[in-house]
Amino acid sequence: MKHGTVFSISNNPDIDTLFNSFLNNYLRIFYNHFPKHKFAKRHNYTLWMTFGIRTSCKHKRLLHLHTKNCNDTPLKRHYKQYCKILTNVIKEAKKYTYNNQINKSTNKIKPTWNIIKKESNRHKKLKNVTNYENSLDAFNNYFLTVSENIIKNIYFFLFIYFIVRSYDPYKNWILNLSSR
Repeated sequence: MKHGTVFSISNNPDIDTLFNSFLNNYLRIFYNHFPKHKFAKRHNYTLWMTFGIRTSCKHKRLLHLHTKNCNDTPLKRHYKQYCKILTNVIKEAKKYTYNNQINKSTNKIKPTWNIIKKESNRHKKLKNVTNYENSLDAFNNYFLTVSENIIKNIYFFLFIYFIVRSYDPYKNWILNLSSR
């Protein structure tokens, strides 16, 4: 500790001064061990998220808070209409931005699939292997589970086949198509 004694005990009978001295000592120790750190806000705004759309989303949140505890039907009607208009604006902004990305690229397929992955949240997550032993374990684990996954898929497709075969009124028609 930098300041010597942590708490000084005095013979002062006044409770307020004792509490104030305790609080000052406590806050001094607290701020020495847990200093304030300022972090910059990270904004994940995409290209289609314009300043107008951001302000409209903030306004929509405020409208939601007002309509949440209110029984005012014109206000709720206004909120629903505002939400519909905002969703249409966002759809059009996304469409415009994505069309520009596709039109500006020389390879049309790659940005198209990137947009599809982004909108469906299907990003490929890569596992980082830090040392040699972990890579061997990952390699062994993959090849040990391949046969199990194949067997599970076979059982699943057999299960589906038997369900279709036993419950479908047109089972003869489907079986004739599958035998061709």
